[in-house]
Amino acid sequence: MAGSERCRRARAAWEVSDSEPEAEPKPRGPSAAPEGSPPAAAAARPKRRRAAGEAEARRRERQRRKEREALEKREKREAAAAWRLLRPERCLRLLEVCVDPGFLEDPGSDIWIEALSSLECKHSFEPQAIPRSITWRRNMPSVPSAPDDCMVKTEEEKEVLVLLEPADFLKRLYSLTQTFVDASSGSQPDLNQVLPLASLEGSSTKTYSLAVVGLDAYRCNQEQDGWQALSPGKQSPRCQPGPELFMTQQEILEAQVVLQLWGNIDVQFLDTWQEFGEHVSALTKAIARRPYKSQLEMQELSFCTAGVSGRGLRVEKDGTGLWQVWKRQIQQFNRVSPATAAAIAEAYPSPSLLVQAYEECSTEDEKLSLLSNIPVKSDISGKDHRVGPDLSRRIYLFMVSTNPDLILDLTV
Repeated sequence: MAGSERCRRARAAWEVSDSEPEAEPKPRGPSAAPEGSPPAAAAARPKRRRAAGEAEARRRERQRRKEREALEKREKREAAAAWRLLRPERCLRLLEVCVDPGFLEDPGSDIWIEALSSLECKHSFEPQAIPRSITWRRNMPSVPSAPDDCMVKTEEEKEVLVLLEPADFLKRLYSLTQTFVDASSGSQPDLNQVLPLASLEGSSTKTYSLAVVGLDAYRCNQEQDGWQALSPGKQSPRCQPGPELFMTQQEILEAQVVLQLWGNIDVQFLDTWQEFGEHVSALTKAIARRPYKSQLEMQELSFCTAGVSGRGLRVEKDGTGLWQVWKRQIQQFNRVSPATAAAIAEAYPSPSLLVQAYEECSTEDEKLSLLSNIPVKSDISGKDHRVGPDLSRRIYLFMVSTNPDLILDLTV
């Protein structure tokens, strides 16, 4: 009886009613849900996307930074290569002098062409727009981006040198002076009388200069021949001197000033063909170095010299070099040689020692003349001298004065 009752109770405990379904247990705490369940995966997915996006952005930023650094390095390398091409020792090799073949008709052409050949630049004989003229062009190689990629860019320089015969120059100059007389006041003179440029293309972008060789000798010879032709019994219409030969030196100078002011045309009077060759060589060197000087002017502190006086002095951590700085500071005073500065720096090796010596002086006059009798050994003349009272006074005022506007040099 008791056993059947226990069986009935056990069967009732295991039976589940269809009307009352079994309730699922509720999770307790955040760790109740198993890892990888759909809500947790949905929450972790945006975080993974954000992390992947940030990593991609960092990767792109690194790539852009590398490309920017590579571009800066390439630009610096190209700028350094272009700067090497503009150095004074190489600039002449890039220039070519173009000479009109009409120069070969002159008897003194071999002299000045020999002077031109001594330069490191090239020269060639080519017909020019103006007869008997010289032009310049620059063959500038471009900076190669690849070993086999090298191109040469040719640029025409703006300078043009024109050679005029003395007789032709005087006639042109006399025609120009006549326009002064005929023209009304304030009108522009007709410079085409001297150098016809109206028919030349691109003449406004050029800078012209004239060279006349042997003008004084020509005028002397023509005046002698003219006076002989005017003597009795030797008069001939063909031998009569032209009016240009009677131009005074004052008239020639006035016409030269008009050419310079109105046409920016410079005139060089040369006595020999050797001087003409030297003039062409000097002009060639100046044109060749122009890009180098332009680059120097574009740099910061372009007024600093490249010599020893423009460089700073190195001072080590142990104080080595301070004495050189003190000597250089003394040398900044007007009319102070390196030997004088060295003598003062050897007597008082530092500014503090000099100030201490001033404090030990009892009178103002003693302070002013403290450095006067310091001997100075001169390596140039071989004669020893002394610092002197003027420099001693200036250094004393510089060391102790509190007036920033005080004039130390009385000769200024």
